[in-house]
Amino acid sequence: MTKVVNRGGREVLVKDEGDQFSYLSLVDEVDLFPEDYLKVKHFQQNVYHLQTGKRVNIGFVLKNVALKMAEVANPEFSSTFELIEGENALVFKSETYERRNDSLSALARVLQKKKAFECLSGWRNEFYTIYVDRAPYVLVERALSGLLGVITYGVHVNGFVKDPSTGEIKFWIPRRSATKPTWPLKLDNIVAGGLGYPNGIFETVVKESLEEANLEQQLIEKYIKAVGTVSYFYFQGDIEGDKFQSESSLITGEVEYLFDLELPPDVIPCPNDDEVDSFQLMTLQQTINALKNKEFKPNCGLIMLEFLMRHGYINSENERNYGEIISRVHRRLPFPTLN
Repeated sequence: MTKVVNRGGREVLVKDEGDQFSYLSLVDEVDLFPEDYLKVKHFQQNVYHLQTGKRVNIGFVLKNVALKMAEVANPEFSSTFELIEGENALVFKSETYERRNDSLSALARVLQKKKAFECLSGWRNEFYTIYVDRAPYVLVERALSGLLGVITYGVHVNGFVKDPSTGEIKFWIPRRSATKPTWPLKLDNIVAGGLGYPNGIFETVVKESLEEANLEQQLIEKYIKAVGTVSYFYFQGDIEGDKFQSESSLITGEVEYLFDLELPPDVIPCPNDDEVDSFQLMTLQQTINALKNKEFKPNCGLIMLEFLMRHGYINSENERNYGEIISRVHRRLPFPTLN
């Protein structure tokens, strides 16, 4: 068990001698994709590299996904991609940004209409931007992004209050709505959302803060602090036994832009849309317990873990895998990124 104790006006975490829990398990809840994935037999056989016309890798597409796209929507697929079997490559044909967008959108609409893939039932009418040389290369419907294995971007904000006299910290933690299609009723960060085209990073923070927590732009601008990023592959397959032949085997690179939001004690966030069920103010002990019990949506638990490490609550003294965790939540992704 991990107990929170106050020492010299600061809260610290103390683990019982027999406590074998490692926060590395929270990283595993998100990213089980190995560094040496290119040596994995079934990956070599059943995963294509999504490439630009100049043969720059920008994503991972399962072989059976590519073949099913070609079967279900052959005219649209053929006008969008060239399939190079001998090289396990799926290459964009169009030379211009506008034509790539048009052809990929046409393909996506046919796949959705024919219900070719389960994940397309979550159609958003929102687009992620894929970047090459830090410039937009193509827009991808959010529901299609997992099938193409491209890097997606989001913002996550940890909101908290701190007692200056005792050093006690408390976190504003939302519970996701029961109607959410993914991770219903799991705990979340105070604000989180995908970086959808054409919104910028801070613009997304402001928009999501109002939508999810009813926090006005003026307050956000006054108290928000950019604190870095985390990067990882979202993959939960068994790398030894996974044959990369189902939607559960999709591999998605993710970059999350992180922000701290220390709120005044009289500011109380509240739901402003149907994505949040409720907010609660949780102590450090309650937050630690919730993390260990896997009560958070996995990537939101990861963002909370990063906060606790960055602020020194979780450190090399109370976490035996401290260095490995830091390395894995700042993974170098093998594709071009926004910055």
